[in-house]
Amino acid sequence: MKKKWTRRKFLETGLKGSIIVGGGATCGFAAETRISAAHPSSSGASTLSPQQRETLRAAMDEIVPAVDGMPAASEIGGVEYLERVARAEPEVKKALERSLAALDELCRKDSGSSFASLSRDDRAKVLGKLERRIPAELFTTLRDFTYEAYYTQPRVWELIGYELHPTDEAGPSMKPFDESVLANVKKRGKLYREVS
Repeated sequence: MKKKWTRRKFLETGLKGSIIVGGGATCGFAAETRISAAHPSSSGASTLSPQQRETLRAAMDEIVPAVDGMPAASEIGGVEYLERVARAEPEVKKALERSLAALDELCRKDSGSSFASLSRDDRAKVLGKLERRIPAELFTTLRDFTYEAYYTQPRVWELIGYELHPTDEAGPSMKPFDESVLANVKKRGKLYREVS
């Protein structure tokens, strides 16, 4: 994989604006909300085959593993979340199925076995190959859906200290600014030149 994303880096870039959660901007999140509200009893039906579910679970847990007290993507209901979204949005289902098929195809060519049966190191290598493969969206689809399934879960919000604030309200009140934190900066003097 080209760039090592840490949870901290992902949160800094992805959650600062609260776009996914506050705005409901992603297709999947909005679809999942609609399907849950409209058909709460449909959440038990499986959209993916058992093999696809197994592959998805293993891939999600490589993309977002359990580490530093944080649960893995599948431990917080990531697979079930994506199945609900796939039921509501046929295009999401197709994209997910294409990514999972490409992952298993790569795996069977290299090792002759399924993705889920590989060691963690081998899974990471196969995901890296998928990331470099053309078309690139096969990996990015899987990665992005995994991030969405993970970071839209209230349990994860609690663990990372995120508080949801409705967008139709003013939001959280800010603490008064303590100007004493600037004392060292002010002592340094000007680090720029005046332009006339």
